[in-house]
Amino acid sequence: MKKLTLITAIVTGGMFSCQDYLDDPAPGGSHDTPDGIHSLVRGAYKDLRFHHIGEWSYALNVYGTDLFRNTGRYGDPSENHGLFDEYTEALNPTESNILLPFWDNMYRQINQCNKGIAKIPEVFDQPENAAAGDKYMGELLFIRAFNYLELVEQFGGVPLQLEHVSGDDVIAPRAEVAENLRAIIHDLRRAESLLPDMIHSNKITKSAAQHFLAKAYLFRASERNAEITEVTDLDSAAYYAEQVINFSGRTLAPDFNDLFEYTAVNGPNESLSEIILASDFDDSDELSGNQTHMYFLNDYTKYPGMSLNLQDGLPKSRIRTTIYALENFRGSRDTRLYKSFQTAYIANEQSEEIPTWREENAPRPELVGTPKFDLGDTAVFMVPTRQDFYADAGASYQDYKDSFAPLVLFRWMNIDADIWQSDWNHDVFISLTKYRDPMRASPDDTEGTKDGILARLAETYLIAAEAYGRKGEYGKAVEYINVVRRRAAYKEGEDRYGFRYLIEPVREFDKRASGMSITEDVFNPKTTESNTQIYPTRSSYFVEDRFIHFILNERARELMGEFHRWVDLSRTATLEVRVHRFYRNSMRRNLVPEIHQLRPIPQSYLDELKVDGVPLTPEEKSAMQNPGY
Repeated sequence: MKKLTLITAIVTGGMFSCQDYLDDPAPGGSHDTPDGIHSLVRGAYKDLRFHHIGEWSYALNVYGTDLFRNTGRYGDPSENHGLFDEYTEALNPTESNILLPFWDNMYRQINQCNKGIAKIPEVFDQPENAAAGDKYMGELLFIRAFNYLELVEQFGGVPLQLEHVSGDDVIAPRAEVAENLRAIIHDLRRAESLLPDMIHSNKITKSAAQHFLAKAYLFRASERNAEITEVTDLDSAAYYAEQVINFSGRTLAPDFNDLFEYTAVNGPNESLSEIILASDFDDSDELSGNQTHMYFLNDYTKYPGMSLNLQDGLPKSRIRTTIYALENFRGSRDTRLYKSFQTAYIANEQSEEIPTWREENAPRPELVGTPKFDLGDTAVFMVPTRQDFYADAGASYQDYKDSFAPLVLFRWMNIDADIWQSDWNHDVFISLTKYRDPMRASPDDTEGTKDGILARLAETYLIAAEAYGRKGEYGKAVEYINVVRRRAAYKEGEDRYGFRYLIEPVREFDKRASGMSITEDVFNPKTTESNTQIYPTRSSYFVEDRFIHFILNERARELMGEFHRWVDLSRTATLEVRVHRFYRNSMRRNLVPEIHQLRPIPQSYLDELKVDGVPLTPEEKSAMQNPGY
């Protein structure tokens, strides 16, 4: 067999080099003592923060899908990594700002896990410390599997290195996806047997291993991996998801808003039992740095009466929603629309730019010439739904907008032209608020303090639902879907004015609880209930295909912006059909699903490999690369 070695080299443009991967010293020095192992495991936990401290968070998981698009705010797509959204030729093996740091960091973390996994049996070899050793072993096995799953989701088959390496030690070439997934599942099953059965969001527990086991089995059972799917995968996905649902003691937060209402560092929302695992951030020098709070925000500072402030956030605008992302919520019954997005901005500065009432639109004559709003009043209201029924007959669009005190931005029907028109553009869009962090030190501070959710129970319910639906057990799937949807419904007497404001007046019947439950008819293309959903026009009329698209719709509503979407579309082989239906721009022409359902393997990895001391030939490199790159 040929010997493959990796020559360590500094690679420019990445956060870590190959040298970092091989020789990064773990905190705490020696790992030959319990304290050394504790230090290594602590470092592995801190490494989970990687997924929320850089722009790879959205570039790899949000861009290039049916839900979000690049704002284009900075002109040059390389500055906001628009190549991952547009699928341009720049998305290639030499890309070093996103792919290389991601690759290197995953393998650096895996290598440290390998070191601890090898050392723990030697260090914890006495009965009195066996329990601690088991816990550490479970945590490191979980993190190794988690990182490998992250890699396989993006790249397909990757090098499978299960022993610690340093210097020029032999490392594995690319493995087959089937081999990767067997190793991932093996690690997670071992971890599940060793981890404590408790509820904690910042500690790896039995239910975290079960959640990701369900996810790994479902991933192997999805369309992208159809050639390696095993007959029991869906049963296993359902089983492990139900272990979390039925036996972990975890419950959904009573209100969807509870999950993201961040009122204090390490506050109530971060200890909810729904959160199965989160990367740990706070306001200390050691644990600050969550940067996802910046990326989904509209630049509100350009509006009259608005200046940069902690509550509304630091708008390093990278991502805006597609029209489908908003319309997918389907009307006024689903609280997740208004509890996921910011629709109003409160004036926080006096400004000569604040508009004044004119004679033709002032509510009362004495208001003519006075500012339309003052400090503490609503300065801007952004209507996320299409408006075709609120304006009085005969009133122009601009007259209608001018009749309100705040600046009003929405989409409307131009009846004369028979087209929808919009105030939205690359600079004007509705902000996702799940990551908003008012606990930062100052309004322009990039270092966030809010934990980064990696897994939560609502997704576990949807994994169980998808597994049962794929098995053809639609009744069981509907049961789990409805648990999530009932939580999303407006409750009896719930105050809706704070969310919907004056542009969308709350009607009398809206004071009742909203009905959000579905039946199996929603997957049947011949029923009225099916018409309540947005399905791709090119989707099949078979129930099983409609079911997958419904699940993707529901995951969009529940998990909007939570860094799952690209993988969801890739694994279900729906990237092309959903992008072509819901994302109307040049990206549709660039997207080639046979190529873009996987990321390119970093060229630096292939360039530094040697076979018996000889670099790979171009043909050998091409054989190791993903198709089309």
